[in-house]
Amino acid sequence: MNPLTARTRRSRRLALGASIIVTFSLAVTGCSSTGGSDPHAKLTIGEIFPFTGGKSILSDWGTHGVGAGIYEVNHNGGVMGHQLKTASADDAADSVDTLPAFRKLMLDSPVAVIGPFSPTIEAVIGNFGANHVPDFMIGGTTALDKMKYPYVFRVTSSDSNESVAMAYYAAKTKGLKTASLIFDNSANSQGFIAPLTAAFKKLGGTVQSTQTIVPGQGSYRSELSKAFAGHPDVIFSSFDTQTASTLWANAAQLGYLDTPWIGDDLQSSKAYATAFGPKAPTNLFAAVAASPSGNGYAHFLADYKSVYGPVQPLPTTFNEYDSIVIAALAMTEAKSTDPKVWVTHVKDVASPPGTQCTDYKACVALLTAGKQIDYQGAGGDDNFNAYHNVFSGFSVVGFNSDLTNTDGTYVTPAQISASAG
Repeated sequence: MNPLTARTRRSRRLALGASIIVTFSLAVTGCSSTGGSDPHAKLTIGEIFPFTGGKSILSDWGTHGVGAGIYEVNHNGGVMGHQLKTASADDAADSVDTLPAFRKLMLDSPVAVIGPFSPTIEAVIGNFGANHVPDFMIGGTTALDKMKYPYVFRVTSSDSNESVAMAYYAAKTKGLKTASLIFDNSANSQGFIAPLTAAFKKLGGTVQSTQTIVPGQGSYRSELSKAFAGHPDVIFSSFDTQTASTLWANAAQLGYLDTPWIGDDLQSSKAYATAFGPKAPTNLFAAVAASPSGNGYAHFLADYKSVYGPVQPLPTTFNEYDSIVIAALAMTEAKSTDPKVWVTHVKDVASPPGTQCTDYKACVALLTAGKQIDYQGAGGDDNFNAYHNVFSGFSVVGFNSDLTNTDGTYVTPAQISASAG
């Protein structure tokens, strides 16, 4: 949530936004999405990310992944001769700002959209189909586990699976028996609580306390005292960076940072480790979508290095990367850049049956030869199910002394399935 937004203004805008499904006539869509009279016109990939607000760190994740994906496509012939470019809009991680951001982005006539992340996707999820624009959202909100939106695809595994991975790591890897939960009141964070609690109990653990906090408060000493009243072995957590700075400063004063804290993927960032302080390398952990080690991931790493240099990829970047490649392959198979045509080819190029391929150039060669393909990308297989969801394992990572992430401990899909409550 954006703490700078007045609550009364927020309420009026939210009420208005909730009642509108924006349908643009998009008279220019026919020419812009197909390249018009110019067979080599650039195609626009839209981005809706929080460039401002309490979760602005997500915009770095999103834009880095999109940038690497566009590099891969553009350096291998583009999409039937079309190069890709981006147009961006800021949703500030706030549902109130997401509809205006969507409207702004539609003025650029994108052929596909990457984002939003979980905190704001529900504010606009019904608008992609109405405007015939395929969307690849990022994030695991459990509200989308059984979504039925033909134009929306999720390339990250659900938070219900991430929650189980957090519980498994605590109970089985670390041998921790008692826990308290501290989660902010956002729908995204609250979606973790039920599956996490059920899994931890199934694995033999006991949840002593669940604290729901309001982001952006001046103190969290009361909630911390309640969470630590039973001296838990571990804290499970999810909140934004501003809240983290205040909450962990309070926790340090109360001596509560000697206990392991295990959080969602946001908590894997350097900003959280900095807020946690000098004990981050020993006591701060986060569950992130596991990075595969196959040829697709190796190819992604090479592209990422070409664009950003020899740095560690940011979380979720391989998911945005795969989204770009899948969209480009779907257009190629459909022999059309018209979203209404190629949207039905997304599952065809990303799921069995078909010849497996791990990079854009190789996949295009197979399509050109009339072959079916099964893209095995940076994130492994992106086999979309009936609800346009994918399933994967998770890694629980910590921090090195320089606050980069450790390699982490992998929790397999089989372990997640067996541990779900």
